Amino acid sequence: MGARHKPDGNRREIESMFQLPVSGLCVTASAPTGIDDLLLQEVDALDIALALKLISRLVRMEDGSKADWSELPVSDIEALLLLLRFVALGDLVRASVSCSASTQCAAKVDVSFRIGEYVSSQKIRTPRGLEKTEAQGWYRLAGEQVRFRLPTGKDLLAIGREPAQSIALIRRCIEPANIFARLRKRVESAMEGMAPRFSQTMVGSCPECNANIRFYFDVYSFVLQELRNHAASVYQDVHLLAFHYKWPESEILDLPRSRRMQYVRMLREQGAAA
Repeated sequence: MGARHKPDGNRREIESMFQLPVSGLCVTASAPTGIDDLLLQEVDALDIALALKLISRLVRMEDGSKADWSELPVSDIEALLLLLRFVALGDLVRASVSCSASTQCAAKVDVSFRIGEYVSSQKIRTPRGLEKTEAQGWYRLAGEQVRFRLPTGKDLLAIGREPAQSIALIRRCIEPANIFARLRKRVESAMEGMAPRFSQTMVGSCPECNANIRFYFDVYSFVLQELRNHAASVYQDVHLLAFHYKWPESEILDLPRSRRMQYVRMLREQGAAA
């Protein structure tokens, strides 16, 4: 193919609209492009920093404007990651865990759920006696002097290198931090009700030994690893399309991943190689 073809000029197509569970913001998400795939392949860590970079590239407010997504509650950021996974790979999530109930059983247990159902199952609960304070975003429980706010993406970024992250998060979000354990538990329960986390412990049953299995579903590591795995072909894709269609790298990387892979499939069906 000696002629220089040009990719479709529409860089990204809006795939989904979603209302965030805690803030109530309405957002739209786009399919990842080759630039996002390169980002996933070339970063050192699958963490909150990478999550926020992807979100800043692929998510917009309903009116098309950008936002400082790091200021959102952690629950909303997790919901945004699940939305990106929905747009890129579909609604159905499948995973496999090993039974560790006994030394005799190491069966593989398949776990599956749908993102839409999972997100809608997490209900917001406003605790009784909740009061807003003079400081925006801070609350207190009726009759108590301690005040608190919901953890945000900025908090997770700030404590990323802390050896005791849970303690560091308490110090940032609860004032004073050195309160009695019973009161802190009430505050943490209120925070959990106001912004339930999507990263949580799940319970299943082993099909071999019928034992209960508990495993932790971490939204950040699971979703980012899935997206990275599905982006692994980006270098080969760019090479193949550039070789046969003579497109520059920048135009290939601008294509949504699904469209880029469709061109690659068509070439390979014709026996093309580079």
